[in-house]
Amino acid sequence: MAKAKLEAAGIPADVTSAGTLQINGQPAAPNAVFAGELIGIDITSHISQGISLQMVSIADYLVAMAPHHANELAELDSNLEDKIVRLWTYGEHVDPLVEIADPVGQDLEAFVECRERLDVCLDSWIARL
Repeated sequence: MAKAKLEAAGIPADVTSAGTLQINGQPAAPNAVFAGELIGIDITSHISQGISLQMVSIADYLVAMAPHHANELAELDSNLEDKIVRLWTYGEHVDPLVEIADPVGQDLEAFVECRERLDVCLDSWIARL
């Protein structure tokens, strides 16, 4: 979603998805796949991977959905702080968010709500780049 939005804004991007749970080698959850399909996004080729210091050290931006994600990134290396994008803070014009909750293990409605929040917050962040 982020890659497509950045490219649509004329910003070339190499986007990598990685998580703080360190889950590796798993496909996207069926509800995540379906939530994406509802708006024409195909994530069937997505395979999970955990973050690593090597990965984050070469990134221009580290997009975090929740405070605990941002904290875990900062704990990897204090020099990463300036790269961390606290994405939930870009939802201020809809609802003040304290996080974009990860819907893992929940129903389709939770995945669609997460996707919608990501959509709004990504648009707001990208507009400020």
